[in-house]
Amino acid sequence: MPCGTKRRFLERRHRQILIYIIDASGKPLMPTARTGHIKRLLNRGKARIATKVPFTVQLKYETPGITQPLYGGTDPGRTNLGEAVIDENGTVIYKSHVETRNKDIPKLMSERKQHRQASRRGERLRKKRRAAKCGTTKEFTEGRMISGCEKPVMMKDIINTESRFANRKRPENWITPTTRQLVQTHLNMVRKICQVLPVTDWTLEVNRFAFMKMDDGSIRGLDFQNGRLKGYSSSHEYIYAMQDGKCACCDNDIEHYHHLTPRSKDGSDTPENLIGLCGSCHEKVHTGNLKLESIGLRKKYAALSVLNQAIPFIIEGLVETFGEKYVHFCEGYNTQMIRKSLCIGKDHPEDAVCIALLGSGIQKVTDNTEAFEVMQFRRHNRAIINNQRERTYYLNGKAVCKNRHKRFEQKGDSLEEFSKKHPSDVKRLTVKRSTRFYNANSRMMPGVVFMYKGQRHIMSGQLTGGKYLRAVGDTKTNYPVTQCYILNGNTGLVYI
Repeated sequence: MPCGTKRRFLERRHRQILIYIIDASGKPLMPTARTGHIKRLLNRGKARIATKVPFTVQLKYETPGITQPLYGGTDPGRTNLGEAVIDENGTVIYKSHVETRNKDIPKLMSERKQHRQASRRGERLRKKRRAAKCGTTKEFTEGRMISGCEKPVMMKDIINTESRFANRKRPENWITPTTRQLVQTHLNMVRKICQVLPVTDWTLEVNRFAFMKMDDGSIRGLDFQNGRLKGYSSSHEYIYAMQDGKCACCDNDIEHYHHLTPRSKDGSDTPENLIGLCGSCHEKVHTGNLKLESIGLRKKYAALSVLNQAIPFIIEGLVETFGEKYVHFCEGYNTQMIRKSLCIGKDHPEDAVCIALLGSGIQKVTDNTEAFEVMQFRRHNRAIINNQRERTYYLNGKAVCKNRHKRFEQKGDSLEEFSKKHPSDVKRLTVKRSTRFYNANSRMMPGVVFMYKGQRHIMSGQLTGGKYLRAVGDTKTNYPVTQCYILNGNTGLVYI
């Protein structure tokens, strides 16, 4: 057996299998590795399987409910999160990697904006048609003054009602939808872990810039760096915190601190002249294969990322859950130091283990567990229309143009353009009207857990009007719905 294969085999062999326990009322108890005892309880009807992943058993009899302190840690991120829980001896009893859908939010907000604009445009056209029919149109040659506007607004055809946007005010502590979704994801994952483990303390890795709330709109950019080295032991530690430990050119870890102006040319060691790079990018810079002109803005405004805007609200949620006394914080530089001192691997779950160690003050670690993979799915979609096919014109059975007038970003010809190019063929065209396809009210959202021939799968989509299911990680197999058993619906954060 090859050396690498043997090592992986031994690692799997020595993996500790933990079973999570909840009592009869649903409160979490300490996990156990006594698989034989749990099997006997299940056979005797004294316990039942609550969830298969993570494997959780609910007891059917009363227990004292005595637990020991457990310490959780979160390695925050926008797309990838790390979660871990350790006990008072430094033994890892839970760790997971979470893949979020935060980057989908801007796209969904843009689509919603387009639908809203189309709806309002349709309403305005209906008003114009009604006004023309009733004879209530009016021209405003010099424009009309509307409350909330500094200059007259040019209008024609109809007398519009006064706009209401001047009365719309954002509530206090308002955050963008992208940031709000990120906050909810972090807190929901912590609550999900606390459903199976009686965690007492929680630690969060934060960036110092995240504590600076942008209450004053005049504070921007480099104003956040006033007194920037306060609390940092060196410029390197400051740059590491500012860049979240990531290379400015890629997402690898920082290995070198490059001087933008070389020291041979009197370049200083101040943060403005330093940038964190990985070994590969650092070599490319010195060989002339990579230029850093475009890095300035990213480095300058690194503290204003979506994650750093979300951190203060994540802290508030943790304090509400655990209490101010039991919520702890650390910085990325500290995480890096403890990871190196304990020879812990570099990954999101392993970083979360280091963060939990920093919050608990424990100086040793025992890790025999395998990290769970968690994927986030969209839980609700209230859209009635699934898609709409365009009006299409055919000539001798071949599609030659679409729509009467060219829509935004349409690549082919519209009827208007086709008639100018081929005026003699216009009367020979046949038209297929625009068709709408609607979503079924009873449809299942991706993320549903189902069983097929004794195997657990996560639904990624449906085919043939819902007759077949597709599973995450399997793009070829179609699972007949009639032969599938639905375990539970989409819970948002789903264990794969």
